[in-house]
Amino acid sequence: MVSPAGNTSGTEAANSSKPLPPHPTAATATAITIPDNSTTHTSAPIINTKPGASIYSKPLMLTAYDKYVLGFSMTHLWRCPSKTILIPLFRQNFRAEKHLDIGVGTGFFIGDALAERLAKDEHLMPLERDQDSKLVQPEIEITLMDLNAVALEKAKGRIMGVVNKHKAARAAACGHGHGNVGSGSGKKSGHARANVASGQTTVKVTTIQADVLDKSLVFPHGKLSEISSKQFKSVSMFNLLHCLPAAPEAQGGQEIKNRAFKLAAACLADNGVLVGCTILGQKYIANPSRPSSSGGTGSGSGVPVRKGGSVGRTTSSKKQPLILERGMTWTVMKWYNATGVFGNWADEREGFEKGLRENFEVVETHVEGCMLLFNAARPRRSEL
Repeated sequence: MVSPAGNTSGTEAANSSKPLPPHPTAATATAITIPDNSTTHTSAPIINTKPGASIYSKPLMLTAYDKYVLGFSMTHLWRCPSKTILIPLFRQNFRAEKHLDIGVGTGFFIGDALAERLAKDEHLMPLERDQDSKLVQPEIEITLMDLNAVALEKAKGRIMGVVNKHKAARAAACGHGHGNVGSGSGKKSGHARANVASGQTTVKVTTIQADVLDKSLVFPHGKLSEISSKQFKSVSMFNLLHCLPAAPEAQGGQEIKNRAFKLAAACLADNGVLVGCTILGQKYIANPSRPSSSGGTGSGSGVPVRKGGSVGRTTSSKKQPLILERGMTWTVMKWYNATGVFGNWADEREGFEKGLRENFEVVETHVEGCMLLFNAARPRRSEL
């Protein structure tokens, strides 16, 4: 479920009192139906996810989420402001043609990036040929994956709201009347589809309710094999990993979270890009930002990781935080870990870098405040 930093998938998997086994299994699979969708996705539960998820199913939490979590907390607790760092990072790596967002929160980042894309360069998208060989605008396909059904619906509604607003603006500019966007509204469906404007880009939204740590999701015949075969151009996981539970060191410790990178690698196209951020553990509370780290098999092959307002650049101060600021951050992080909202107390940059490099040939990371920002490209095609 969404963490107080903007993501839902992992929080529902957090349970500090019950360590996650290295190879979780379940005697029976649980069928989960997403509200307002007719598509049912089956997911074998890993651990009891109810305690960590329940708070985010409350309307008040998601209502206050953007201002408190993405506003106050990111700026004053984790020292990585959304406006100057996280929003540019997401935008620069968002490839709307086929995008997968894992851990959706309220849909804030993807809604913002889609709005920018539609307003800025809709007409610059390369045309494709349909089944009749006619040149048409390509579809924008967005898949949302999260463990929390309420968050999924919130994010889907936000995306469709962006599309409706864009269509209304275009219709007004062209002298057309306003109209409803979305074919088949009112019907239950696993997909939402909207024509941005007549003859223009179509936006398709698919929701998947699942736990990112569930090993049964991935190839060769996992429950996500259908969406994995789509070969996403970009995958995002913002504020997801710090919500996932860490296992005891004897059972893998922080490395249990690196399953998320394996899933992302399986879903990405060869020229796709992974982008994300996560709050690191207590040892980073007092640390100023540190240099970026990159690694790969060399330049000149594949598609480079997109930079610009992102991983390779630091825009905030590297000053040591004040004692009062460190105390507030320590207290909040400790409380979140004690209650199961976070599972990141011992999370370190090196552990995530290891997981990224095991699954991608090109990796860039950067620490900003308490946050790890990362890009990865050229997924390794190992047996899953």
